[in-house]
Amino acid sequence: MQTGKKPFKNLVPGRDLFYVPKYQRNYSWDEKQRRELWEDLLESLDKTHYIGTFLIEDSDESDDGLYDEVGIIDGQQRLTTLLILLFELQEQLHAHGREEYAIDILDNYLVASDQQRLRLQEDDDAKFFKKYILEDVIDTEKSTQSSNPETEYTLDTPSKRRLANTKSFFREKLEDAPSENTNYEDPVEFYTDLYSTIQNLDLLAYVVESRAEAARIFQTVNDRGKGLTDLEITKSYLMHRLALVTDDGPRDGEDDEEQRTEGLINIVQENFGEIYSNIEQITDTDVGSGLDEDQIQRYHFILWDANWTTSYDKRYYQNHLEHVKKAFATDNGDLAEEIIDYTNDLKRSFQRLRELVTMDGIDSTRIETRLENLYAVGRLGNFYPLLITAYDQYTRDLISESEFVRLLKKIETFIVRTYLIEQKAADTGRTRAYPLARQLYYNEPGKQADDISPSSVDDVIDKLADHVHNYCDDETLMDTLYDADVYSYYSDSNRVNELRFLLYAYELSMERDRENIPFDVQKVVKNDSPDFTIAIEHVWPQTVSDAFPEDMHNTIHENKHRLGNLSLITNKDNTGNDPFEDKKERFDESKFRMLNEIFENKEWNEATIDERERRILNVIQERWPDEVARRKEESPLSALGED
Repeated sequence: MQTGKKPFKNLVPGRDLFYVPKYQRNYSWDEKQRRELWEDLLESLDKTHYIGTFLIEDSDESDDGLYDEVGIIDGQQRLTTLLILLFELQEQLHAHGREEYAIDILDNYLVASDQQRLRLQEDDDAKFFKKYILEDVIDTEKSTQSSNPETEYTLDTPSKRRLANTKSFFREKLEDAPSENTNYEDPVEFYTDLYSTIQNLDLLAYVVESRAEAARIFQTVNDRGKGLTDLEITKSYLMHRLALVTDDGPRDGEDDEEQRTEGLINIVQENFGEIYSNIEQITDTDVGSGLDEDQIQRYHFILWDANWTTSYDKRYYQNHLEHVKKAFATDNGDLAEEIIDYTNDLKRSFQRLRELVTMDGIDSTRIETRLENLYAVGRLGNFYPLLITAYDQYTRDLISESEFVRLLKKIETFIVRTYLIEQKAADTGRTRAYPLARQLYYNEPGKQADDISPSSVDDVIDKLADHVHNYCDDETLMDTLYDADVYSYYSDSNRVNELRFLLYAYELSMERDRENIPFDVQKVVKNDSPDFTIAIEHVWPQTVSDAFPEDMHNTIHENKHRLGNLSLITNKDNTGNDPFEDKKERFDESKFRMLNEIFENKEWNEATIDERERRILNVIQERWPDEVARRKEESPLSALGED
């Protein structure tokens, strides 16, 4: 293939088979990008449209010698999307009797003899693209009926779902053609003109002979569609810097400068290939669905960057890309090695976070249990850097299982007391959590940084205990939760989960054998189980009926929202607004031990509510202790005495 400006019809037809290199991300176009492309095509039905630059790396001949295999370094998202559109277009042309056009699309854009024109980088995604997106056109030559992914294929990754959604999007648009915003009445005329427009899309094909050359120009390539992320810019910048600094001749006994450059760039590309694979798995979990790659890169930057040593500066970390580029802007003689070290470290951070959120490979029940609790309670944004570096050190036997479990417990305590009980702002503690992560990160052989004092995991735990005491000590906890309108305190839709989490802790305290707990913590707290719905039960009801003596109404009103009057309950166990005695008569054994405990009482009054509330608060204090207060032998709960 030759470099130069050309129509799309001269890019794909011929002897070229395209593949997406393994270091590139999986298919990432969403609704915004495919809609923009569709609208661009509609606007260009009677004119030429430029779709950007395609950066292409020539490769070897195919095994049979019939074709040239070329790598798509930039433009793979556009090429993949256009081929999906062309497949759906040939389906419509075939259905409307325009077989000559359908065959032309198949033969020139989708299939070359017995091989597909485009091969995606991941084996699983590549099979899915062939089987579902192209519907086995290699075997059947053409398809007359589209498949149903819901029944035939497992959409188990974000990239597969995006591919399927893109296919569905174009199928719907073409079935509804001609579009409202066109002048066509005949769908066939619309289809044929659309095909002509796609064929004549203008593009610039830039063919490179080596990865080093690609690295030098990649930064200047811009994509019409989804803009480059900070992580993608980092990748291209580092490859560019490697290409530049290795141009000064062979090193370390290498006889071939180009070979050395290609080898180093290949390491970076392989590292980023693994990073993208980890991103797919992270964002495909409930825990990681709210994270993006730039956030995760920032978490690593917080650990890695040795220049920031003062207080937290939000703008500094938001501009992490600028500082990463600055770190590698000057060659001190070891730049190539520093770039490789950085990408190795970056890859490991993404890998560790993937292992944490998927719990893949974690063989410790103690760790799994603690992570499940953390994910149920949430609010982990300030602690991801600490979790990543601590877990990494655990995997490399730098800290023990017990030490890691203790750290997880302390992070949970900080979150519960600071965010759930005291309801501090989301950024509270960030100025403390980030430095602790950095101090632990640099607490291993071979790592050092000016003005950073390494801290052991024990030191970190002790410092977190101090921060817990400063934000929400035992006295503050009691002032907040004892004899208070707790239900209203957590009435906000974003906070009711937190109340369920506190009550669930009490439930766990009543059944020490974990196997006997019938409810998964995350399903209870988030209330998203398909099998049951969890509600907050008021033993004394929120609405007082005439069934209650009139002289009790004020007392019930004053105590109904107290923690001691609240319980978890499944919908099928809901007992309504009746008096305690009536509820007790109708009540069957519940899977919630706390309900059984409540209805073991002969009567329900202010004293029983207070007694139960004290038990719950004791559990909260024991599960998430204020260790500083313990050391000082402070106990607000006992100081209350008898009423």
